[in-house]
Amino acid sequence: MSTTTVAAGAAVVLPHRPAYSKAGREAKVSVNAYQVTKFPSLKVHQYDCQIGADGSKRALIKKLWTHPKLQNAFGPAKYKVIFDGVRLAWSSVPLPFGEDLNMIIDLDEGKPQRPGAPARENKHRIVIRKTSVVPLQVLQAYIQGQCDWDTDVLVGINFFDHLLRETPSKTYLAIKRSFFARNGCRQLPGGVEAWKGIFQSIRPADGGKLIVNVDTSTAVFWESGPLHIVAQRMSKTNDLVAFENLFAAGDGGRRMAAQLRRLKRVQFTCHHRKRDNDPANLKVYTIEGFVGSAKDTTFEMRKTNRDGTENEVQISVADYYVQAYNIRLKHPRLPLVRTRKPGEYYPMELCHVIEGQRCPFKLDDRQTADMIKFTVERPDKRVAAIRQNVHSLGWDKDPVLDEYGMQISSQMLTTKARLLPAPKIEYGRGSKQAVMSAPNGQWDLRDKKFVDCPKTPLKSWGIMVFNSPRTITEQQIKQFVQTFIQVYSNHGGQVTNKQPAIMYADSQKPVGVNIFSIFRETGTRNNMKPQLLMCILPGKSQQPYADIKAYCDINLGVASQCLQTMHVLQSKPQYCSNVCMKVNAKLGGSSNRLHTDSLIISPENPTFILGADVSHSAPGSHSTSYASMVGSTNLYGTRFAAVANTNGQRVEIINTRNMVSFVITLMRGFRISTGVKPRQIVYFRDGVSEGEYDKIVSEEIRDIRQACDQLESGYRPKITAIVCSKRHHFRFFPVDNFAHDQNRNPVPGVLIDRDITHPRQYDFYLNSHKALQGTCRPVHYHVVHDEIQWPVERLQSLIYNSCFTFVRSTTSVSLVPATYYAHIASARARFHEPVQEDANTVPSSTQSPQSGEDVPEKKLRALHEGLRTAMWFV
Repeated sequence: MSTTTVAAGAAVVLPHRPAYSKAGREAKVSVNAYQVTKFPSLKVHQYDCQIGADGSKRALIKKLWTHPKLQNAFGPAKYKVIFDGVRLAWSSVPLPFGEDLNMIIDLDEGKPQRPGAPARENKHRIVIRKTSVVPLQVLQAYIQGQCDWDTDVLVGINFFDHLLRETPSKTYLAIKRSFFARNGCRQLPGGVEAWKGIFQSIRPADGGKLIVNVDTSTAVFWESGPLHIVAQRMSKTNDLVAFENLFAAGDGGRRMAAQLRRLKRVQFTCHHRKRDNDPANLKVYTIEGFVGSAKDTTFEMRKTNRDGTENEVQISVADYYVQAYNIRLKHPRLPLVRTRKPGEYYPMELCHVIEGQRCPFKLDDRQTADMIKFTVERPDKRVAAIRQNVHSLGWDKDPVLDEYGMQISSQMLTTKARLLPAPKIEYGRGSKQAVMSAPNGQWDLRDKKFVDCPKTPLKSWGIMVFNSPRTITEQQIKQFVQTFIQVYSNHGGQVTNKQPAIMYADSQKPVGVNIFSIFRETGTRNNMKPQLLMCILPGKSQQPYADIKAYCDINLGVASQCLQTMHVLQSKPQYCSNVCMKVNAKLGGSSNRLHTDSLIISPENPTFILGADVSHSAPGSHSTSYASMVGSTNLYGTRFAAVANTNGQRVEIINTRNMVSFVITLMRGFRISTGVKPRQIVYFRDGVSEGEYDKIVSEEIRDIRQACDQLESGYRPKITAIVCSKRHHFRFFPVDNFAHDQNRNPVPGVLIDRDITHPRQYDFYLNSHKALQGTCRPVHYHVVHDEIQWPVERLQSLIYNSCFTFVRSTTSVSLVPATYYAHIASARARFHEPVQEDANTVPSSTQSPQSGEDVPEKKLRALHEGLRTAMWFV
């Protein structure tokens, strides 16, 4: 089967693999996959469990599940029962209670009531019903190609997933398919720490196999210990005194209060009371917020006088702890912690954060840099870590696997990969080596002329400096201009104006006002609309970069290029070459293209390349998601236009309004630029999970069809759609010397389409780049719709060869450029959000586009008409 079923109401059937690749050279490659050597043959009984009321927290469910009363009801089978922690349980033997179990568990039974505590029931109902026998034979038949995917196969995979998790989850902290331990962790700035762990996942694979993917895993957790220490590190102040002083300052206190909101739902314990010393009764609290301070917050306390009478007295929280516990708070000006119980507050310094709580927020730049240092590993160290993880999992000694009759090889799987030949790259006439090949995925731009330069020479351009003349003088800027012009000319570019306008920004004025000043000055001097505005910035911070890009993209419709002061001062030719690649692309040119010998798409059979991505806000944020799409604007697939819009909150599938609008806009651009109508469309889609492949076909392909029909009634070009993903844990470790580099990373072009791929569907893993650090991560390409039906070698070569044409790089990139560009455009689109007028921004005068159905509350400001077919996003 080579096409996809998309009839209305019909189940989506993804294309089957037409053949294995024969391109290039065969190479032996080890992969971090381990084959299941013995498949369980016994009967596995599945049970539906309702533990407590619907919506009970996992901690309560765990407490009830492990309660002796329930465990005793399982009899001797209690050591053979697997529980998913929420709703399902499995057993290798029938449980002694028969078809169902109904009981009440009182968690306070046998415990003395605390004096003064209100009486309340802590009783919970447990209902367990036998539902079915896990159809392992159906899963085995599916793996061997004897039946299609259905719910029975999913049930079998789900059981195996929990079978593998059962033993390690009792030793480690389990988060999804990863298992963590604190030993060997690294403290990061901001009150968090990075833990390394073990990733383990089981999946059906090509060749009738069931394999277990094992890898390293990393996650960020809140530091354990005194809460005020964690909060102080979050604030990045030098010490607790400076941290406490923040709350005495107006603006500083408000900013810190906003940061403290990140600690909401973090759990803690207290240890200042006698009852806190009993581990069995140690209570866990959850942070709900922060209020006041121990010094300033008062409450009414009942006081007994010497004569036995009682009266109410007003007392501060700080004084209360002195009287009640003989504790004099060291930091009484810090906020109080508010828990979920109304009226319950604790001083920060008496709260202790519990170990092993995941931090859900995006890391800042410094944290990210430290995280990379902690996680990056060369292939030899990565292999050693994976082997250690396999040893730690101890499959051969796992009592649960032994009980169910499952055995897994401890040897990495070795497969027959293919090493694709590097394509021939073509540069412009006059290049020292106009046609070249780069098997190692890297090449030099020296003595190379761009294959396409803008038809109009660069005449109307100006430079705005967002720095002081004392930091960078006008003479130093002119020196950079001279070097830039020389380098651009060497690459084939034409610059007729050797003395662009140079202005220094007025820090008292909004960014947009400054940009408009250089825009007007440049246009006036050259008597034509500016072609390019360069902006010299102090560093890499988001502002004023974001406002510059937004104002140029939306209000002015002019290409912009931001430069860092440090690089301008150095004026290195290599840096100028990199800038030239971006400028050339923004003005309408291309750095290189594939030589006709390596060109897969033919101008005689026009092919339209689409790439799409949906980017989501950082974890913990409720900001909208952004959908973006790029479409090729030439017959070689080297230049792209981009469009973007809001797409709901964390909605992965692009809604119909966006899809139809995007495709119509981009396809019109293709027809205007090339003068032809595409006969076929290759659609690359990034960032989609396996569970949503069918929606790409049933919804997004449908919407592409609708857009084509709106452009021209009855217009039906052939469509092939490929999902690209880097969110997987497979790594390549080549055995053959010619397939790896000096660091033992796979060389560009290593492709695997067997043994670890889907049992029948059309997918493959491709490493198309040279790793600069760490271990290469290949990209997983999965064909979800295929009407063009190219031979597998041709489609794989289209993807691999195009990775050598990324316009701003002299290396092959790791991801097919269409989706790479879509990802960049999606991130850039965030700058196009509507903003309030303030000291740093100027509101757009243009009208906003219509947003998708899912996000009526937020609309992007429209891209200027003058940039609709430009590569404004690179």
